[in-house]
Amino acid sequence: MRFRTSMAVAVSAAAAALTVAPAAMAAAPATVHTAAKAGICQAASLRYAFGTKRGTNGQITQVVKLTSKGSSSCTMKGFPGVDLIGAANGRQDYTWPLVRQSARYSTVTLAPGRTAHFNLTYLIGVSGDGVNLAVHKIVITPPGDRSHLVLTWNQSVLLQDAATYPGTYVGPVISGD
Repeated sequence: MRFRTSMAVAVSAAAAALTVAPAAMAAAPATVHTAAKAGICQAASLRYAFGTKRGTNGQITQVVKLTSKGSSSCTMKGFPGVDLIGAANGRQDYTWPLVRQSARYSTVTLAPGRTAHFNLTYLIGVSGDGVNLAVHKIVITPPGDRSHLVLTWNQSVLLQDAATYPGTYVGPVISGD
C-alpha cells in the first residue's frame, strides 16, 4: 500500500501540472476576469453535473460541471468545498472533507447558461488495499458561499483522510466544461 500511495502522489503531481492548462485553454463558455458587479455564485443558482472521467493506475479525475441557471452573472474564485460521504470504519455516514490541490486560480465569471468546472481526483478503492470509503454522495459548497448541494455518487475511494499527501483532492474552479 505504501508504494501505491507514493506512486499515486507522484502521478497526482504530474497530472495536476498537465491537466489544468489544457482545461483552461479549451473553448471558454465562461469568462475569466474580475467582475465588479457580479455576485458570488450560490449553490441554488448552479446546476451540477458529472463530466468526463479520465485516469490510469488507479487514480481517476472526475470532472464536475457547474452551470449558471440564474438570470444574471455570478463569480467564483478558488476551490469548492467537497465532502465525500459514505460507508467506512463501521459507519454509514462517514464524512471526508477533501484537501485542495496546490494550484493557481482566477476569478471565473459565469453568465447565465454558461459552465465552469472543477476536477475531483481520487484513488479507486480496491479490496485488500487499506480502508475504502463506499461513497454514496458528495456535498459541494461553491467557493465563497456557505450553502451547498448534494449529488449522488456511487464510487469506492481509498480512504486517506489521515495522509499528509493524499491521492484524493479537489482542484480549483476553472472556466469551461
